[in-house]
Amino acid sequence: MATAIINGRRVQVPPVASVEDIRKAGDIADGRTVIRRNREGNFVVRPGEEVAVQDGDVFVDAPPRIKGR
Repeated sequence: MATAIINGRRVQVPPVASVEDIRKAGDIADGRTVIRRNREGNFVVRPGEEVAVQDGDVFVDAPPRIKGR
């Protein structure tokens, strides 16, 4: 297991995690966007995508973006 920071809390996630694994570990509600932060910028973790998680990786959630608002 890797130790990631999700919304400011340290939690354990699998080394190769799906967005559902990250949601469960960080107690993130369905319908919210999961974002991975790193030196290069912020990247959306899309449904069905698997992410290689290293110790110290940072994830946050945000409300869904609705175009035109």
